[in-house]
Amino acid sequence: MIRRLLALASVSLALAGWAAADNSDEKTSVKIMTQNMDDGTDQTYIIGALTGQFPVPLEMAVDLTYAELQASDFGGRAALLARKIAQEKPDIVALQEAVLWRTGPTPDAATKVLFDNIGLLLSALDRLGVPYDVVAVNRLTDLALPGDQIGGALRFTDRNAVLVRSNLRPPRFHISNVHARTFAAALPFAGLTVTAGWISADVQIGEKTFRFVTTHLESPIAGVPEATDVQVAQAHELISELRSVRIPVVICGDFNSDANHGGQIDDTPSVGLIEAAGYREAWPATHGRRDLGLTWPLYLEDQFPGGGLPPPFFAESKPFERIDLFFSHGMDLVRADQVIAPARGHSVPPFASDHAGVVAVYRLDD
Repeated sequence: MIRRLLALASVSLALAGWAAADNSDEKTSVKIMTQNMDDGTDQTYIIGALTGQFPVPLEMAVDLTYAELQASDFGGRAALLARKIAQEKPDIVALQEAVLWRTGPTPDAATKVLFDNIGLLLSALDRLGVPYDVVAVNRLTDLALPGDQIGGALRFTDRNAVLVRSNLRPPRFHISNVHARTFAAALPFAGLTVTAGWISADVQIGEKTFRFVTTHLESPIAGVPEATDVQVAQAHELISELRSVRIPVVICGDFNSDANHGGQIDDTPSVGLIEAAGYREAWPATHGRRDLGLTWPLYLEDQFPGGGLPPPFFAESKPFERIDLFFSHGMDLVRADQVIAPARGHSVPPFASDHAGVVAVYRLDD
């Protein structure tokens, strides 16, 4: 009971701070949070079945993935993330892997919602009394594959999304010119097409306006060098699209490119390409080079089964890459901080996501 009262007091204080923060009409800064929500799987079983690295029928790999999703506790993770958002009070939230999972009797008829990351997060925020509005949703890779024991097919729809605090209103805050786009560079993989994209919008705070962009670049895949080539092409495409923008720019998201160049899975050229185009990365600008600011992975997914079923699905891990990033051009960076929703400590996965989120504050006054 004491623990429950302390938890309620903590939430009440967070909400009181939320209300107080909205009373000022002299806001000259913007607080942005980027968060990969984690779609509940790294698709290891399905990728392994398609490539022959995991010698089981594709239908069994789909069944294993379905079981992994059931173990992932999307609702519990969304509640953890919502509490952290309520505490941080970002004006804008950029989401990656805001996935929609559906099922149905056949791949073409897989329309029954199984898990909806966006809907779960919005509901959790509403329960806390800190509602956000959806500004844009970018629907990207959309694939449905048949299972064996799940009674039909499992459908995966990858999405990026942008949320804005519901109580932000003109003239203090205005968002316009919103676009959700798909990169021309896509990954052909085992007869499937994997797409990525970005969302952009013009954000006006007072008399100042900047271009906000969020993206989720293609992830490198072991043994598939084309995946890295596609990611680099996407980074080039994004830089090219923004080249003619004449207002300040902020880009954030999951770049799947290790800014620390640590020689791990995501050691790709994309971060360097963006920096070479004139964009400053937020973390070293505010923390120096000694603080690595590692953001992924807080836990590992899709452990290949050994010694019987069901497989463990999740394993403890310590982050070894910094891939969740902010870049800016023409903006006055105030600070950048990691955001890790508190661990539950009693189940796996223990965190809201396998990625740490990142919050950056930019000042728009002269």
